Amino acid sequence: MTTERYPSVVISGAGPAGAVLAYLLARAGVKTTLVERHEDFSREFRGELLMPSGLEPLHQIGLWQDFEKVGQVRIDRFRMFINRKPFISPVMNRTKIALQTPRWVSQTNLLEMLVEKSSAFLSFTFLRGTRVRNLLQKDNQVIGVVTDTHGDVRADLVIGCDGRSSIVRARSGIEAKADALPMDIVWLKLPCQPNNINNTIHFYVGQGRLVLVAPTYDGGVQIGFIIAKGSFRSLRELGTRGLIELIAGYVDVDVANALLSSKSEDVKPFLLSTVADCVDSWSLPGLLLLGDAAHTMSPVGGQGLNIAIRDAVVAANHLIPALREHTNSAALLSVCRAIEEERLQEVKTIQTNQAKAPKLMLNQSIGVKFLFAIAQKIGRGREVNASSDPFFQQMLMGVTPVLWRGDA
Repeated sequence: MTTERYPSVVISGAGPAGAVLAYLLARAGVKTTLVERHEDFSREFRGELLMPSGLEPLHQIGLWQDFEKVGQVRIDRFRMFINRKPFISPVMNRTKIALQTPRWVSQTNLLEMLVEKSSAFLSFTFLRGTRVRNLLQKDNQVIGVVTDTHGDVRADLVIGCDGRSSIVRARSGIEAKADALPMDIVWLKLPCQPNNINNTIHFYVGQGRLVLVAPTYDGGVQIGFIIAKGSFRSLRELGTRGLIELIAGYVDVDVANALLSSKSEDVKPFLLSTVADCVDSWSLPGLLLLGDAAHTMSPVGGQGLNIAIRDAVVAANHLIPALREHTNSAALLSVCRAIEEERLQEVKTIQTNQAKAPKLMLNQSIGVKFLFAIAQKIGRGREVNASSDPFFQQMLMGVTPVLWRGDA
């Protein structure tokens, strides 16, 4: 298969959306340049939960065996606590079907795997350690990008997959509408793993806080400490050890003891200012936005990684035949708008659901406290089938179907 017969694409950002899309386009023979500002993926990622909605597309595009070699922990259940007491325990499909079991993955290893697989194709070029500085434009159309180390890189289509702080989005002039979120998240990873955390993610609600504790593939735990927006300054004064002690006061005894006994000298808490937004339009002539660049997802429910992968598969379904037909710029813009139309229902539905939980869980009114107390007494840690609840079903499986059409 020759690589010059199809128009070229530049993708800014080798995150999940960019890396998956680059792999699919390059495999189909589309000349694809993936630009990533970091030299490697060794930085620590925070949102690393792959739901069945993200696992199924990886299987469909033929990467399942490669994915299973990536560092990960199978998540069999979620345990939810109210005021440190068991509430309910949503359990995954008991048939143990691999695709229906969420995974807490090493996103570092996942992205390296995707880039390595893409590099097998002559149609793929990867520019590591290269920053996109601006867009090349001519006659009101984007015709490429300006980079810091490789100069101008021209393309028939520029795709911004460069995250919530997308330079492509900023330089394009596309505006985004943001939803006000009442929370920020402090992330930290500790070198310990409580026994009751194996293959389980814990969620703790109560006292105006929300805490997530998840097992990592290397024997540690990832902690997300949800706080009221703008309140991190007072927590910073506690220091890392003081912060861990504070978090220990919101989790169950077994987890608390493990956190308090862990080494914390090298732990560096990271504040993530939460954002949820969606751009007015995902595309302009010669340009397309995907993933967080188009619609920054709240971390609630662990959806970002999954939505990004699903965006990429749907985009490839539309773009591969269009690029093979040497579609002109006007028709290509229509194709990009069709991608947005197909994806927008799921994105909007998930964002709406994500916005509801923090407003309730961080509420400290007497009425909410009473509601939580009643709910905990009713639940008492009982198991529920996650697939039978509409909310969990959408978070696990997605809202709209995403089916890979193939690149033959």
